[in-house]
Amino acid sequence: MFIEEYLQDVRHARFSAPALTGYLRRAGRRAREVWVANPGAVRSLWTLALLFFAASFLAAAALAVALDRQLAQALFFWTAIGILPAFTLVTLHLDLLRDRDGYRLSAVNLPIALTLLRITLLPGIILFLGSGHARLALTAFLIASASDVLDGWLARRLHQVTQLGVVLDPIVDIVFNLSIFIAFSRAGLLPGWVSGVAALRYGILLVGGIYLYVFVGPVRIRPTFFGRLTGVLMAALMTLLILLHALPGPVAERLAPLTRVALGALLCATVIQVVALGWYNLRLMRGAVARGRVVGDVRWGAQ
Repeated sequence: MFIEEYLQDVRHARFSAPALTGYLRRAGRRAREVWVANPGAVRSLWTLALLFFAASFLAAAALAVALDRQLAQALFFWTAIGILPAFTLVTLHLDLLRDRDGYRLSAVNLPIALTLLRITLLPGIILFLGSGHARLALTAFLIASASDVLDGWLARRLHQVTQLGVVLDPIVDIVFNLSIFIAFSRAGLLPGWVSGVAALRYGILLVGGIYLYVFVGPVRIRPTFFGRLTGVLMAALMTLLILLHALPGPVAERLAPLTRVALGALLCATVIQVVALGWYNLRLMRGAVARGRVVGDVRWGAQ
């Protein structure tokens, strides 16, 4: 979510302090120009934020009446706190709210709203896991997982793919999954080494992507078959782990250790993949290898 034409000047100046300051000034001016030119997008985004705020209040009120007042207060507080920076960051990058042909959109669409819903649900999942309310955590996690599937499907089905959605979705996935793994570890559902491997994987994805974009040049994350498959398996194993925690018993005691091992092994495999692809992409962008497709799906049979 950087502005490439401004970054080129920063690279030529070798990231000097004046160049970085100038980048921030120019990016700020550009953001203001977008807000003036497209006020409908700003209104629609913050209307969505208010809707999420109101929904979190109603959920907290129901929780306070039915279960736990202190947990309800914490849920509302941290959800409201999380909404503010998330929607502020999106507001700063509303210039990306464009369709595939580059035309500006006057409002955020449903796929983007579903992506932002995952961030809104994240504090609740973490709190429910930490307080031992595994069934509530499972419900919120299933809603978040469904939104992760629906946002991409609806974007393609309804022809609502946007530049903002393409950039925002993988970033939200990284933040969401990393936070859940840390919550698993703090709740005692996973050993620390598994969460450490998860932090390594998602840290490489986030920091490595930023490094390539800032210091080398534009990079675009394209999902692969392996990436989609590991994402589905990861979500299924995470759901199973919460389910086993919510429904303790002999079966859960036998399956939980196996599920932990499976998550650890899958994360280790994806770390190797991320490092290998990152190294290859870096060589490709610097011209050390011939240009072409970095990753292609393996296809069998006649072409």
